[in-house]
Amino acid sequence: MRKTIFAAIAASALILASVAGWVSPSHRPLEAKASISIEGRIDTFSLMSTAKDLPTEEFQDFSLVFSSPAPKPINP
Repeated sequence: MRKTIFAAIAASALILASVAGWVSPSHRPLEAKASISIEGRIDTFSLMSTAKDLPTEEFQDFSLVFSSPAPKPINP
């Protein structure tokens, strides 16, 4: 009986602490401040337009080679 009461009290305290932590607002900013200063210096368009000798990905379409089997006719 004592173990179940202790377990119930511990579970309720854990639930209460987790709900209180979820409800309380966070005082930390959610966005990184370093990314704002870096974005101003990097010109992404010039990086993409002047890129040379990049590896290319080859895609082989095997959908016609391994076609699905023909549907079986339904006999009433």
